[in-house]
Amino acid sequence: MKDFPAVIVANYFVKKGKEEGSPVEGVLKLIKLVYLAHGWHLGLFEKQPLIRERVEAWQYGPVVRSVYDAFKYYGRQKITKPATTGIKEEMEPIEILAEKETIELLDEVWEIYGKHTGPGLSKLTHEELTPWDDTRRKMGMQIHHLGVVIPDETIGDYYARKIKDDEETDS
Repeated sequence: MKDFPAVIVANYFVKKGKEEGSPVEGVLKLIKLVYLAHGWHLGLFEKQPLIRERVEAWQYGPVVRSVYDAFKYYGRQKITKPATTGIKEEMEPIEILAEKETIELLDEVWEIYGKHTGPGLSKLTHEELTPWDDTRRKMGMQIHHLGVVIPDETIGDYYARKIKDDEETDS
């Protein structure tokens, strides 16, 4: 499976929100949607990354710095336009570049998490025993430290466990 610059994934959610008449409200929510899509992708597809960039442990949970940088000027406002960074690939819609399974996953992430607020998703992604919490505890980090990477392996293991737990619950 192919991985992507995180801004392409973010742009998909921006487009999806605009098409459905419910734009993504703020950069915090957008960052969390990208992280959740990446996490579920790692868990579902044998630790194959969705995004090329690494996820960092910031104060309000996991952050993909390139998405933050591309959309930070929106703050808490509704995001209505995709970001462009000058990289040709980032100008292409992900629907053209990705496999069907990836698009289905992004749609499911939008359906499940798109109705939540940024602070709600932030709370969800840095609960106890999440990859964010695990990384920060292992590093002995205080809240103000930035730039520490949450390993994809940690994220993938967490979401693979969630998938397994969900399957066992459904049985």
